[in-house]
Amino acid sequence: MYKRAKSYEDVLECYYQFSKNQCTIIETLLENLKISTNSDHLKDDLRALLKEAFTF
Repeated sequence: MYKRAKSYEDVLECYYQFSKNQCTIIETLLENLKISTNSDHLKDDLRALLKEAFTF
């Protein structure tokens, strides 16, 4: 997508869409896992894992 960008605005739009998609993926994954509020340790571990996986 970046290679096809013809302006800085196009590059920023690609970056924005990528970031937005990553956030949606994480939110959907956390919702689907249905983490209970009582499992703080599990929740912290998953947050750390997801942060490492989607940091760019």
